[in-house]
Amino acid sequence: MTEKRNEANRTMTRSFFVNRRRFLETASGAMAMSALGAFGVELVNQKPKRVGLIGAGWYGKSDLWRLAQVAPIEIVAMADPDRQMLSGAVEIAVQRQKSANAPVTYSDYQKMLAAHELDIVVVGSPDHWHCLHTIAAIEAGADVYCQKPISVDVLEGEAMLAAARRHGRVVQIGTQRR
Repeated sequence: MTEKRNEANRTMTRSFFVNRRRFLETASGAMAMSALGAFGVELVNQKPKRVGLIGAGWYGKSDLWRLAQVAPIEIVAMADPDRQMLSGAVEIAVQRQKSANAPVTYSDYQKMLAAHELDIVVVGSPDHWHCLHTIAAIEAGADVYCQKPISVDVLEGEAMLAAARRHGRVVQIGTQRR
């Protein structure tokens, strides 16, 4: 008899916590939706952004994985002349994105930009390439996140700014740890 009572108590306790958890999830979701209004519905139903990576080294991959943590994205393509870096990045991308699709790889960033309509391009290439890669991505119609430094001189930075303004694109430079 005691054993049956203990089992009944465990079942009741389990269902209480499941129902309590469901209640808290629903209530917090409803509060968030009421606070965000129509923007909240748009945010929840947002289609994943198509993302490309230029430069599959440590910084490029780190920026891409962080983006995947905070926004709904689909990593569509990656470009890097180093095939070994590229294959390592693809393996991780398959594990970290919801679709588990492998991005298409390119050794030439220009071919990648021509082959895909990307919403965002992450530029993690060596510093002296930032300007050319950023301007090419902007001209291809993508918003850009570029690692620091923005360029090797002021003229390159001004060219990047002019391209972003001319094409109406958003460009953000990584300035963490500064």
